[in-house]
Formats: sequence, C-alpha cells, structure tokens
Amino acid sequence: PFPLKFSGSLGSPPGALVVGDRFMSGGSVSDLEMLGLSVGSAAAPLLLRRAPLLQPFASQGAVASRFAPVSASTSVHSVSGTTAVLVAGAVATTKTVKDAAPKNVTKVARPASTSTLVDGAADKPVCFPAASSLPSSDEVFSCISYNVLLPNNKDGWWIYKYYRDPGDGKMAEWSARQAMMKDQLLKAGADFVCLQEVSDLSWEEDFAFMEEAGYERLMHEKKGRMRPATFWRKDRWEMVSALHRDRTLILALLRRSGPHAGTTLLLANAHLSAGHNADRRLRQTEEALSQAAKEAKNLGLDLEKCPVVYCGDLNSQGSTAVRELLVAGEVRPDFRESGDPTEKGQNGVQITSKIKRQTFGAFQDAAELCFGTGSAPATILVANIDSKMMCDDNTLTPAMLETLRAAFKTCCQSGRDVMTREEVVSFLLSVNKEVGRGSEYRSVVAAMEKRGQDFESPDATLTEEDFIALYAQELEEGKFWGVEHDLRVLCGQGMALPSEGPTELCFDHMFFTPASLRLVGVQETLTEEQRQRIWGPPFDVLPNAWHPSDHLPVAAAFALR
Repeated sequence: PFPLKFSGSLGSPPGALVVGDRFMSGGSVSDLEMLGLSVGSAAAPLLLRRAPLLQPFASQGAVASRFAPVSASTSVHSVSGTTAVLVAGAVATTKTVKDAAPKNVTKVARPASTSTLVDGAADKPVCFPAASSLPSSDEVFSCISYNVLLPNNKDGWWIYKYYRDPGDGKMAEWSARQAMMKDQLLKAGADFVCLQEVSDLSWEEDFAFMEEAGYERLMHEKKGRMRPATFWRKDRWEMVSALHRDRTLILALLRRSGPHAGTTLLLANAHLSAGHNADRRLRQTEEALSQAAKEAKNLGLDLEKCPVVYCGDLNSQGSTAVRELLVAGEVRPDFRESGDPTEKGQNGVQITSKIKRQTFGAFQDAAELCFGTGSAPATILVANIDSKMMCDDNTLTPAMLETLRAAFKTCCQSGRDVMTREEVVSFLLSVNKEVGRGSEYRSVVAAMEKRGQDFESPDATLTEEDFIALYAQELEEGKFWGVEHDLRVLCGQGMALPSEGPTELCFDHMFFTPASLRLVGVQETLTEEQRQRIWGPPFDVLPNAWHPSDHLPVAAAFALR
C-alpha cells in the first residue's frame, strides 16, 4: 500500500532491523509481504517492532497492528526516502537509498562506550536498549523521569484497581512494587532520578535503597498527597539550591569533578495538573522557568549558556502550550492545543490571554530528537476504554449507560428497582473491600443525604439514577481505571477488549537546552519480550506482574557542551 522499495539481503544471524528512526521488532511474514518483502526460510530470527512508519510515510499509519518473529533471510536493506540500519551482533552497517533524507539517529544493539558516545560521529544520539545501564562519566550524565504510581505503603489503598488481573493481589502490594522499582532504578545507575507521585507519608522508607546506593534526595515541600522527588549521585553532584513551585521541584546542581567541574545544571522535576487544565499547566511551567531564571541570575549564571533539563509527567501530549513555551520560547493568545485525544471538547479553547515567555532559549524534546517527531514511544499503556465510556462531549456513551444499568441490577438481588442499605453495603465491600473509604462511598452518602436519608439508617436506599451519577462523576474525575475495575467485579467483565491492544499515551517528557547540552541518547521504554506481551497474548496493560506503575520511565543521557 506504500511506495516502498527494498533490495539486498541480510546476513545471518541479524540482531535487529532499524528502518529510518525506529527499531522494528516482532513482525510476521504477511506483514513483511504487505511491504513488498520477499521472505526466505532461514532459521535465525529477525524481529520487527510495531511502530509507525517514519516521516515520509508517517501519515499512512502503522506498519501492522501486531508482530511475531520472522525468518532471517528476508530480503531487505532500505526504504525509499529514509535509512535502514542492520545490526548483526555488535556490528552495525548502514545503507541509504539515493535521494533519501537520512535521519539523525544511530541505533546500537547495546550501550556504546562513554568515549564513543562523547566523540561519536556528527553528534548523533543513540538509542539505548530498555532495561540497560545508562552511561555516566566525567563527560556524560544521565537522567530518568518516572511517575511511579503512588506507593501504597501507608497510602493508596486503591492501587489494586489499576491492575487488570491482580491475581491474589500480591503483585499490587508495595513490597512487590518496591522490589521492581529498586531493580529498575539501581540497574540504570542514572546521575539523576526524578520521580513523581511519591508519598509524603512513607517516602523516606519507600526509597531508602536509593540513599544506600549513594544518592542524595529531596522531596517537594508543598502539601499534597503525591509529590515530585529528585535524587542525585552525591559523588558527582552537589545541590546548590532548591525551588519548590506549583507541582514542580527545581534544583541547582554543581558538578563536583571532571572537565566540567564547577558547572551548574538546573534540573526541573514537574508533575503538572491533569485533566482540562491546559491554562494551569502553562502557568505552572512558566512560573517554574521564571523562578529558575531568577535563581540562575542569583548564582551568576549566563541564561544563554546555562544547562537546563525540564522533565516529568506533563499530563498532556501533542501540540500543547507547555511544549510551545519550551520549544518556541513563548505562547501567544492565538495558540490552540491539538493532538491529545484525552482532552475531549478542548479543541479551540484559548489557553492564555497574554503572551507567556521563558528566557532560557529554545528547548528540545529528547525523545522526539532521537526517535523522530511524532514517533516517541508511548509512556502510558493502559486499557483502551476512554472512548467506550465517554463521548467527546463528556457524556456517557450508550454502551456505558447500558453496562451501568446491568451492573446496578446485579446489586439488587431482591429484584427491586432500588438498592437496600444492605445491598449498598455489599456493593461498597465488593468494589472497595471496606465500607467508609473511597469516592464511591462519599457519593453514596451524598446521594442519600440529598433525599434526606442517613447512610446508617436501615431504610436508606440507592436508586439507579444515583448509581449512574456516581460513576459519571468518577469518569469526570478521570478514574477510568477505577470504573473498569468496578465493572469487572460487578459484571464479570468491563468495557475493555484486551485483544484490541492498549491506549498509547505519551505524557512523560524530557526537554533540554541544546545550546548548552548535547543529547547523547535516549533509552527505549520496553524490551522485546515486554512488547510481545503487550501487543500479543496475554495483551498486558500497565501496571502488571512485571511493571509496577501505569507509566514507563523515560531516560536520556547528555553531554555538557
């Protein structure tokens, strides 16, 4: 279906195929034949990754919806209008078609040495394999941004609702989740770890392993259940100052040793407001950068040369006002956001009535620079349910209304058209495991009080209208995961169809100032085995038995200029 031309043949055994600026992994013979490839029968596996076609064909959609291993003797080298890199073991070769516009990315099968990364050809960023150690030296520093999903050590009783199939519940307990995070973070060995959603009630014990591994740390001091917290390797960096702004923690960090000793880096760790709050997200970012600029001047730094990394869960994707402020340097009143399907009904909404500016110069998105515009890997892979539950005008879909009515009837075992108090208690126990906690309980109490009833009264009731309004409110608050859980409990299944694959969102970002920092590389978010488990049986979503959060970490390495 696309004007692609292939030629040549692969050596045996290949390690991976890279087309344009994306690894391809896990493809089927039919998928290859769809692209005009002839498939041989050699035994060595060639893995092709599920990914959008690159920029010459980006508008044409995905190569294929799912992939499985194919033969290694496939005849393929390059794609018209882009570049293919063949990686066989540790040796990579590149072939470019005539008249192609080569991408600025070099793919590697395993992390290159630090000297190679610093002195690499043409400053091309590399793609680090998922779950690998990140480069760190006197020349290069690395950073991870990771929304860890509220640790349910002393808070977050509801975290089990995020899991499609929690089994006996052990995988959703903090001890299991903490063990996975410890393995992820210590294996990466990054200079900086920026976490979002840490709990103020237990964060010191939750992440004590980081301190034991040689990190110092600081949590946002403002009140709030879920806060940003930043960790840094104390053998290489020293904190000079800290700013605690609206949902953003900004540190000034001094390089201790090496050729860049004495250099100060500004590191912003943000967890911006969720939902239909684009104006607030812009204010949070503009205020954080404005205060960071003032702090830089106080420290005697030149704003045009000051290295800055701005990362975190920005709770938005596509062409946003936050991205515009960072990349373009300003947001004008005529700017409109686009490209985020989660922002229902927000197209055309004015974000600001005044010009908003930042003074650090143009930032770049590390993932976009490495993988290509519009091709950054998703950082959230969750059940594909939003559009099945709510229409674009934020009303319930007909299918959702029908499902809620069916769920209500399962709670009315007496055959009545209202729930008795006993049935209400049974309902709350089934979805929340305790009576007296959760927004479902609070909505029930409010509905009863509105009719002059007391929850403790044996005559208290809950109507179908109350029940539907309860879950409409849950969805308004963005708790799709919680509603899906409750439907599975009440009806035996929710709105998700696992074989459709997940909703893919990219809310987590890492921006940097290219005038003072060079992007060395960005880490892939998933291993091949993990990809196959998501886009093939058992069609996992996040979190699950092998990943403890609904977000994937984003990681990148930089060299100071």
